[in-house]
Amino acid sequence: MAGAAAATTSIALLANVACFQPRHTPAELPAVEAGPAPQPQKDNALRVAITPSLTDYFVYRGRPRGFEYDLAARFARILDRRLALVIITNHQGARAQLQAGTVDLWIPGEPLNNPPADAEAITPYAHTDTVVVAAKGDRPLLVASRSGSPASADLTRWCTPPCTQSPRPGGNDWSLLTSLLKDAAPGRAVAVNRRHGHAFTLIHTNFEVVHGMGVARPVRWWVRKQRGDLAEAARNYFAQSAKGRYRAALTARYFDNPFQMRMRSRPWVRSDLAKRISRWDDALKSAGRRYGLDWRLLAAVMMIESAQNPTATSQAGARGLFQLMPKTAKALGVDDPNNPDQAIPAAAAYLRFLQRRFAAASTPYDQRMMTLAAYNVGVAHIDDARSLTDQLSLDRNSWDDGVSLTLPLLARPAFAKQASHGRCQGVVATRYAEQVSDLYEQYSQLLPEVLMDRDGGPETP
Repeated sequence: MAGAAAATTSIALLANVACFQPRHTPAELPAVEAGPAPQPQKDNALRVAITPSLTDYFVYRGRPRGFEYDLAARFARILDRRLALVIITNHQGARAQLQAGTVDLWIPGEPLNNPPADAEAITPYAHTDTVVVAAKGDRPLLVASRSGSPASADLTRWCTPPCTQSPRPGGNDWSLLTSLLKDAAPGRAVAVNRRHGHAFTLIHTNFEVVHGMGVARPVRWWVRKQRGDLAEAARNYFAQSAKGRYRAALTARYFDNPFQMRMRSRPWVRSDLAKRISRWDDALKSAGRRYGLDWRLLAAVMMIESAQNPTATSQAGARGLFQLMPKTAKALGVDDPNNPDQAIPAAAAYLRFLQRRFAAASTPYDQRMMTLAAYNVGVAHIDDARSLTDQLSLDRNSWDDGVSLTLPLLARPAFAKQASHGRCQGVVATRYAEQVSDLYEQYSQLLPEVLMDRDGGPETP
């Protein structure tokens, strides 16, 4: 018990760790006179509806990847927005998200037969026709297609007796293709767009494209009509990217490289297939249960900190999966930060301590963002940012309408000299919190907790 009390005390001392030494006591602080308060910004996220697939969006070794993901991520960076993905599994879900205004942009990754009424089409970045995919040497007799899709319309004209068409509601092209792997009965085939069909046969070489049909249709993004500014920015983005080699490079990476495509289809590297994130999932789950944390949040911190490299070392001297500084490691009772068995429970304990520190936050989201920012920059600077919200008539318990606005101000001399703990690179901490939070949300959607305890993947990656 004495050891546990000492560890708790050591963790508590980290509340005062800051990247600069204090230069003032609270009693010495003069009133802030630095102009008007920053305007609250409700949400800087670019919310994008996207469908998981081995070409468009997936999680590879714990990191999001994919042709459409990379295009969207680059677009968000150009706009200086954070990318927030909404995972959808069928077109009906995406249309509903657009109509409700919960997403700004929909990336179907394939042609649409019935364009959404509430969305504006962006310049096409690819064209594709319909193909039939079947086992090599097999004659297509029962061909499945998605009801209402362009492939279904093309198949109606092509599939004549003894061929039988089997329309299916909902889903997407990739889910239709993967159904072939579950039911490989003779004569089974599917009709999908050529981009996905061709990629599927590169990964699963016992299948082939046996027929092409129909006209080439455009593949494009769709933006909510109420977001004319975003539509114009997207058109400019595609006009500029067409001049370079970026899209060509993405196409080669995600659609035309058989080795890479087969590699990322394997469960031990493809996180969303194996329902796992890293080789340390069991340790992360154990630490999460012990300290009352969602282990996927712990995994997201680990990925952003070290990219799952247990021997990672920063220029500042931070080490291990969770990039613990020497003083921090000592306070947490860690002798070897490069040892995952020590680093993982220590990081979980510290994150839980930080969560409790911000228990007064307005929502669990606000608490999570302050916790993550404090993990990056120290509790003391978050306290300074919260104090500054009071002086600027903002909300100290809100992230979007409070701390995320004042934390970057601590890098400015006019504000830093008033702060109890001096200057700090608050922009870095703000972006760090957003990166970890976004990755955590993606893990939560692609790797739901209900599937985690039924992990069928191998023990080592």
